[in-house]
Amino acid sequence: MDKYSKRERLAMTLKGIIPDRPPITAYRHFPVDEGKKDRLIDVMIKWQEEYDWDFIKLHPPAVYMQEVWGDTFDFDNYYQEVFPTKTGNTYGEVNLSMFTPQNADNPYLAEQVDMVHQVVEHFHKELPVFQTMFTPLQTISGVFDCQFIRRHFPADRNQNDIFRMIKDEPKALQEALYNITQTYIAYWKKLHDAGAEGLFYAGVSWAREGLMTLEEWETYVAQYDRMFLNEVHKDGGLVIYHTCGITSNPQRFADFPIDILHWDQGAQNPSIKESLSFLKGITPMGGVDEMIFGNHAEAKIKGLTEKCLEENKNVPYILAPYCSVSVHSSDAELRAFRDAVK
Repeated sequence: MDKYSKRERLAMTLKGIIPDRPPITAYRHFPVDEGKKDRLIDVMIKWQEEYDWDFIKLHPPAVYMQEVWGDTFDFDNYYQEVFPTKTGNTYGEVNLSMFTPQNADNPYLAEQVDMVHQVVEHFHKELPVFQTMFTPLQTISGVFDCQFIRRHFPADRNQNDIFRMIKDEPKALQEALYNITQTYIAYWKKLHDAGAEGLFYAGVSWAREGLMTLEEWETYVAQYDRMFLNEVHKDGGLVIYHTCGITSNPQRFADFPIDILHWDQGAQNPSIKESLSFLKGITPMGGVDEMIFGNHAEAKIKGLTEKCLEENKNVPYILAPYCSVSVHSSDAELRAFRDAVK
């Protein structure tokens, strides 16, 4: 029997106390299932019951916020493993003026609130449950079919329409970002009432070195993240912030209103131990390369996880893959990762 409950282990870690072992979690997409709420609820519950994570990051479709602003998708057909095929936008012509504030009772948001409620209740409120959201700029990027910048994938600002908007429509872009942020705040209130512990909030790769200038990032990403996440903190919600992939500048987030910072420690970024010099009370999360999952790599995963545990045995941190693991991850791989902390 575990020495501490899941809540106790997470709370100790966030206070800088090293518990019996680091809290552990992992997450992945569930193509096809994630487009149907009842199926996704069943899948998320099964995912938790099979691997007994210390907390669960719910994994709705990566595009669900785009649906709020009119995008439609074919959830039976995916590309790049994780993206349903876009079929259109019910608003018609896509432009920045379409991003008006939305009611938190929007049907796509209400579905997610109900999922949170059902998962929380299934586990009798004993399991910390985090809902996934993306920085507002990513919602606009998705609706405009801009490149999803993530992990180790290349990115060229000259081929990304977001940078045209920054140049030609800065005021309209900021108004759209503000309206999305206000929608997020209203949505968070509903999630909180449904029992969400907090948010897994993805800044994806907008902080990547050489993509946005620091001024652009502060103007179009950071200020809206802070605006929103301050509201989450005011309500007592916990925030896991994910800055994704190569050269993703985790140092930038040391003054953010967040509790946990999740990044790729193996992609020209600081290690977990190195982060202690700049995080100043924010708990690091990561430790294992997610890219090796889905390759029958259980022996390698076991070895890398054990190495991470040894290297960071005196550090309060959360053990997780650097990002979502492959949809082709095997049970043997996942158990090699999970069982390393037993």
